[in-house]
Amino acid sequence: MKPTEMGGTLMEPEYLVRQAREKAMAGDHITAVNFLKNAIKTNPRYTEAYTLLGNCHDCLGQNDEAIASYDKALQIDPGHADAWFNKGMSLKKTGQIKESLQCIEKSIDLYCGR
Repeated sequence: MKPTEMGGTLMEPEYLVRQAREKAMAGDHITAVNFLKNAIKTNPRYTEAYTLLGNCHDCLGQNDEAIASYDKALQIDPGHADAWFNKGMSLKKTGQIKESLQCIEKSIDLYCGR
């Protein structure tokens, strides 16, 4: 069934994020990034789009872009545990160990409800 048959359109951010997730899972992170950028244009406060965008940038070895995407997600939702964890992992790759551990600890606190 096409998105338009489900009452949606091809440009709805949820549809674009689903498409991005499928592309990312297939290893096509560049196409996923394009879907996510369009989703964000449609809904600039879509936390999940920023988090997945960070994941895609991370897979492409673009650590600074990944961290910036996670930061944007966290500006919108400071309690987003996945964004904190993923940011921590990207920071670790850039050698920012202290900051990395702080982010990972924050994610654990959020996951555990502390």
